[in-house]
Amino acid sequence: MSKTGQQIEDDIFGFVRSGSLPALVSGTVYKFGTRPRDSQKEDIIVKFVAGLDGQIQDGVVVINIYVLNVDPFSNGVFVRDITRCAALEAAADAWVRTLGTWISNYRFRLANTIQTVEDFDINQHFVTVRLKFQLTTF
Repeated sequence: MSKTGQQIEDDIFGFVRSGSLPALVSGTVYKFGTRPRDSQKEDIIVKFVAGLDGQIQDGVVVINIYVLNVDPFSNGVFVRDITRCAALEAAADAWVRTLGTWISNYRFRLANTIQTVEDFDINQHFVTVRLKFQLTTF
């Protein structure tokens, strides 16, 4: 039986929560749209992006790990925490590699290079992991 986008997001949310990433951040794992707007923690967000239905469903999910900006010169100018972002990019890459070939009828692979992106609205950056998935539904 096919799964809905929300069911897939729930599954991926569970995989992230039970993996190695939550122990590396100061915050919590959230589903898309539920992270507190004023969070000043390193939170992980899981979002279902797109999917195609069929006997083998495939699509994309995104995992974003927020990182607070830093003021390296104590002059009120906040910038990306390059060292922390690099460490979380490497940790995210290592986590993706642990997913193996099939987990609970899912198979994952990177859709894009793991990278850091700026969120202008909240003056933070986030490490983004875009995963392609295949889900067997039989």
